[in-house]
Formats: sequence, C-alpha cells, structure tokens
Amino acid sequence: MVRLACELADAQGATLFLVDGSVLRPFIIYNLPKEYISGVGDVRIGTQCCGRAVAYKKPWIVSDMLTDPLFADGREGALSSPIRAAFSVPVLDGDKAIASLACHFVDPRSPSKMDIERNEVFARLISIALRGRTESPILEPFFAQAM
Repeated sequence: MVRLACELADAQGATLFLVDGSVLRPFIIYNLPKEYISGVGDVRIGTQCCGRAVAYKKPWIVSDMLTDPLFADGREGALSSPIRAAFSVPVLDGDKAIASLACHFVDPRSPSKMDIERNEVFARLISIALRGRTESPILEPFFAQAM
C-alpha cells in the first residue's frame, strides 16, 4: 500500500512512520535516500509533516521543505537529499493516531485533493492491517526501492 500510494501520487518515495510514545519512527521506507531518512530522524509528534498529521489527525502538506518554518526539525534531511516536498495523512485506529503515511517529492509542490483522499483510503486499510500489532516493539525500518 505504501508503494501504491507513492506511485499513484506520482511521488518519488513514500513512508509509513509508526507512533512510538511521543515520536514517530520509520517503519516502511519506499524509494527514498537513507540520507533523507537519517536527516529527518525520529519525528516528534507535532513537528515536520508526519508529526503534524498525527498530532492534528488531519492531512498535512509541506510544499517546500527548505522554506517552511514548520519543517525546521527535518531540514537536514532535505539538505542532504533531493527531497523537497511531502504530504502526510494520519493512520487512525478509531480516534487514536497510530501512524502516518506520507508521499515525498523532489520538487516543491502540493498534492491534489485526489492524492490526499486516495492516501486517506490507504491509511484506513493500513490501520486495519496494523490493528493489534502496534503495541509490539518497533522493528528495524524496511527500505524498499522501486523496481
């Protein structure tokens, strides 16, 4: 589903970060440079794109990571890679945010309404797949590349 979200949004990469206490940790990384993931690090809830989607339980857009002051905590990832924009949707289990699904782009841009709505559907499906599994320890992130 993470790969499909990426491809259907015409993105260069996608992520699924899981909530672990007060941070989000990378769980599935599709077609993104390790320098970007290392640079954004564990995302504090309420920061960056994914952390804000989880905190506010609504889609969040960062159309230019180099100029958006709300992306300051992740700027190192953008500076060390070609990634410049992203949008995230929360993965909800009832009223509880358990993860974020994000698509990442190499050029500054904003997603279409259809991109956001499609990823919200994927997020609901991911929530069903994760149900009952998010309480176990977080595993090492899984990196996948485009074929």
